[in-house]
Amino acid sequence: MSHLALPASRSSPVIRRAVAARNTPHRFSVAEYMSLETERRTELLGGVIFDVSPKNEPHAFAVTKLAATLIRGFTGTSIDVRVQDPLAVLGWHGNEAPEVDIAIVRAAEYAVTPSARDTLGFIEVSDSTYGGKYGDRRYKIPLYVNAGVPAWIVNIRLRQVEYYGCAADLERTHGIVSAEGTDVDILGVRVPVGSLFYKTLRQAQRDSQRSSGTRSG
Repeated sequence: MSHLALPASRSSPVIRRAVAARNTPHRFSVAEYMSLETERRTELLGGVIFDVSPKNEPHAFAVTKLAATLIRGFTGTSIDVRVQDPLAVLGWHGNEAPEVDIAIVRAAEYAVTPSARDTLGFIEVSDSTYGGKYGDRRYKIPLYVNAGVPAWIVNIRLRQVEYYGCAADLERTHGIVSAEGTDVDILGVRVPVGSLFYKTLRQAQRDSQRSSGTRSG
């Protein structure tokens, strides 16, 4: 493979440093990121700003159902449920502010965005966002667990909930799995796994036919 040589005037150390600087992204702290004004849904991962993936109906369904169940379960306690808010996982001067699908935090009036110190559990709902370098399983879940906070993934494609409570769980492909048809315990709140998954039209039709057959019998 051949390489294109720069002209002598462009191969000086000054020019090389300028080219390198131009190709290096600026790394934001959470404080800098939060001071920006934008109408787009974004998150800060490793100091880099990313657009948040559009949410499809199965994802929205799971987030809505799970949030409602947890809010009911934590009613009357000193725990709040935050839905799709950015959290400063490593603190205000860190470089991580993911938009967390559901964060279970200590109830308080925070002067700035809560961090891992204020959080009892992180939950991500994953479909197309499960894999990839900055995906939920490879990036966000290890970030949360290594910050000392247990985390769960609602895996839409496999219709299961995965729990990661410590570094050893990260070594498992899917953590500790709660399958559809069982309940998962999230900080003392029992959640039916099957209630989180959006039914396809075919599934809904089968359920309707089964229900009609039961009533007619």
